[in-house]
Amino acid sequence: MRSQEASSWLLSELTSNGRIPFRLACRRLTVWEALLVQYVLGRTDVECVADPDPGAGLIPVTRSALFGISFWKPGELGESAPEPLAWMRVPPEVLDMVDEEARSAQAREAAAFHEVDAILRSWEDKGELDHRLIRLADWVERVETVYIFVGREVFSKSDAGSNTLTREGRLSNLRQRPVETWHRADRLFVVLAHCLFNSGRSVRFEEFNGVQLSATGLRQYLLDRHAHYCAAIGRPPHNPGGMPLLDLADEVRALQSEVDRHSHLMRYRRINGLTFAKNEYLTDFPQPRDPHALPELIARHGRAHLGVEPTGRVRDDLRSLAVAAILRDAQTAADDGPRAGHGAVGELLAALVLSAVHATDSDYGMSSSVRDLARLRGAGPGGPDGVLELKKADFLCCCLPHPTRMAGDGDETARILWRAAQRMMYNRWHFAPGEFDREAIPEKRHYFFPPQVPDITEHAEHHHGGHTASRVRFSIRAPGAQAWHPPFTVFGHGFRGCYDIRLVRTDRPAYTLRELQEAVRHCSLVDELWRTLADGVEHGTLPVSPMGGFDRDWYLSRGWERLDAYPLGTGALPVPG
Repeated sequence: MRSQEASSWLLSELTSNGRIPFRLACRRLTVWEALLVQYVLGRTDVECVADPDPGAGLIPVTRSALFGISFWKPGELGESAPEPLAWMRVPPEVLDMVDEEARSAQAREAAAFHEVDAILRSWEDKGELDHRLIRLADWVERVETVYIFVGREVFSKSDAGSNTLTREGRLSNLRQRPVETWHRADRLFVVLAHCLFNSGRSVRFEEFNGVQLSATGLRQYLLDRHAHYCAAIGRPPHNPGGMPLLDLADEVRALQSEVDRHSHLMRYRRINGLTFAKNEYLTDFPQPRDPHALPELIARHGRAHLGVEPTGRVRDDLRSLAVAAILRDAQTAADDGPRAGHGAVGELLAALVLSAVHATDSDYGMSSSVRDLARLRGAGPGGPDGVLELKKADFLCCCLPHPTRMAGDGDETARILWRAAQRMMYNRWHFAPGEFDREAIPEKRHYFFPPQVPDITEHAEHHHGGHTASRVRFSIRAPGAQAWHPPFTVFGHGFRGCYDIRLVRTDRPAYTLRELQEAVRHCSLVDELWRTLADGVEHGTLPVSPMGGFDRDWYLSRGWERLDAYPLGTGALPVPG
């Protein structure tokens, strides 16, 4: 292959046929590799060959499950390296320039590494290092995927089948060795992972999933966050480039909280399912981020089935609907005795989900939480024991299909929805303890930090069995309680990520920011529903019952077709523009 043919092949391999953005694909490469790619793409004097002559001085191009595509200096490819895809013939003057620029980048990295090493030595001198390693291993367990490259080494705990950090003992082995025997990559990862956590908990690790982590790269990342956050809240930055690394991380964390509460910009993340990367962005979305009016499907449901006429005050209207549903369930129980169905409150939750599905033209959508809020009560105010006693079956997921988009799936629809619901019930159980202090949670109780900002995912079916089984390709998650609102507080403890709106498309087109904003608006209504229920349960002002339904039998019997709100979704409802 010559010229543009070789460039097209390289670009396709790098980006997995366009599914990985070129910028992100280059961040997976070492400095030398990334510079090489930038120099050779588009040149007419670069050739790719399949069978090179021995000793021809060509550049091997390989692909592996862990690293994807890799480029190697002539003679660098060892016997245990991945199987080559091809060999590249590159003009020697190009290789000279790549080496020159790589040398400059390496000098900058060496200078930045001095600060990393000084931090590590200070922890060792203070006797803190072992405790920090133990804490870092625990942080790694609180995030779904860690998949970080330092040069050609991988630090991972991931669905890609690689777990060097905990299962293979990379972190625990460091505890047995003096710092002077550590590899440079280990020193760098331990310190920079602490900086990432300080800047925004362990979910910050996911910003570097599938890409290279370096001292210069992390500082630039923190400076970028600092600049974006300062701009978002209208605050002039004060020479963050001269701040010590740990102080810069702490300031980014503080600014993040101000952005959430006081900015017209909303933080959200874009997730690439191929690389596990979860990158944070800011979008213009002024608060309060509630719907301007009660969505039509929900308003119709309220008029027809709860006798509530909207007033135009959206949260007040939703609270009125929730109160009416609670009272209707209490009256039904008084007249007919307790029933196993989801009741009027479950019907209202379903109306919220169906409205979100319709407004975003999704194949299906869902919302999950705990069935019985009274179970969150601990032995003392704010205690975790009630939460820790919960099992997966104590959570529910209302997962509903678009009234027409999945019509061709037949009986498979029920199985898709039930698989998705089970996964969300398990996730909800996993997230439940995540806002308690670590010391309050038993060592053997595994949990994740719950999500706090909305996200958009593309190519979610890769590496994730649950997503593949439920045909999730493109998705949106809008968690609550939302970061710009107070935590969802019940029985003295504040929760984040304890309910949500999730939306799924099984094929193109991918979601846009318009649909993300619709999901966030609908999550605001879910938020008001659960806060109304919590007030009633905690203060005894409303006869709130546990929510039933949405179990295996409900899904396999196509229970969504019996919902009061479901026929409304088949009508000609307006889609927000």
